[in-house]
Amino acid sequence: MTDAPYPVTFAGTGDEDLDGFTFDPVNPDVVTVTPVKNKTGGSDSVTLTLSGLVGVDDELLDAIAVRANYQGRDARLWKMMLDPETLAPIGAVWPYFTGYMSVPKIVGDRASQTVQMTVETYLAFFGQASNRTYLDQADFDPGDKSAELSIAIANGASKRS
Repeated sequence: MTDAPYPVTFAGTGDEDLDGFTFDPVNPDVVTVTPVKNKTGGSDSVTLTLSGLVGVDDELLDAIAVRANYQGRDARLWKMMLDPETLAPIGAVWPYFTGYMSVPKIVGDRASQTVQMTVETYLAFFGQASNRTYLDQADFDPGDKSAELSIAIANGASKRS
């Protein structure tokens, strides 16, 4: 989608995410994007907010019901300058934010409902600890000694027969 006042089609940019696609205009009252805040170590996450009214936005609500449609997929934001009088494009289009989509949140009620999608940058995705562990595997499989052995190896223990 685009915030230009008309549909935009790209060709010859060399970007497979742009070339051959038409981006339809959206009403900025219905779709918002939080500002991109760049800092040392990468950008903050960006939140996309879209209208999510039942009966009006059923296509979007059906699409987010299928995780494969969004989770872990790329989301990219581009900029393009338009002539203020003619609205003709000036220069090239350039990407200014790329990240991974996460799980959307549906906020509100049937009268005023929105869908919020957080987009994490690549650095944020790789930089944060997952807090996952396999050290409790014995809780699920009492015969599994992998956690015990891993800790022993990390502490320099060795077993000799």
